[in-house]
Amino acid sequence: MISVETMNTRLNNILIVFDATGCSPVSMQTVIQIASGLQADIQAVYIEDINLLNAVSLPFVREIALYTAEPRSINTVLMRQKLRDEAEEIKKKIAEIAFAQSVSLSFELMRGQKIQVIRSRDSEAGVVLIPAVYSLSGRKALHHLKHVAVVVYAVHSTSADNALTIAMAHTTKNNHRLVVVADSQDSQQGAKKIIELQGLQATYQLADMSRLDEIVASLIKLSPGLLVLTEDSPLVDNEKIFQQLINSLESDILLVR
Repeated sequence: MISVETMNTRLNNILIVFDATGCSPVSMQTVIQIASGLQADIQAVYIEDINLLNAVSLPFVREIALYTAEPRSINTVLMRQKLRDEAEEIKKKIAEIAFAQSVSLSFELMRGQKIQVIRSRDSEAGVVLIPAVYSLSGRKALHHLKHVAVVVYAVHSTSADNALTIAMAHTTKNNHRLVVVADSQDSQQGAKKIIELQGLQATYQLADMSRLDEIVASLIKLSPGLLVLTEDSPLVDNEKIFQQLINSLESDILLVR
């Protein structure tokens, strides 16, 4: 099994990607906790979504006020300021948590699309955290009640061993349940051996990686607080499926090299 000390040489930078969908306090705590365990630095990026900015530039777009339900004008300048105000608030919150845990943090703003930014920046980081996206703020407030972590595991893969190690550390520290989704019987046995050597337990599921829609449906049913994937997972390589996971799973997604 790969130790945290060995992993540090490869996973010494963690990227966390924020945008207008916001971020729960649990997501911030999770990335700080993982960074602390890996003795890693955090690179936080707030993305001003280019599609959102283009949309509000259209003449017929109106913003609905939350409490009055009355439409009001919104334009690119106002939206950019709104996004930057939100970014500043997120920066303040995560900086406070990082300082308390003695974790090094950098923060920057950039314009683009979430998946494209993740793909272009993942070479700079050994781990990428995508905070859970929720359609309703009420559901986001319940994110702390999700006590399951899922890791998708493939045998004979260094990145899969890294992912499993991080998932085990997370579940142990937070007393959460670990579920391993394996791509074969060999992968399942390999993961089970590693987990049992650490005196831990997990639930195991086999998955056919050629049937990604079924895997997504199974993951949604499991409703994990944290989903750990390798960056070369078929679930990540397929952009449509990856976008579906981000938008529909309501889980923090961790990509590991």
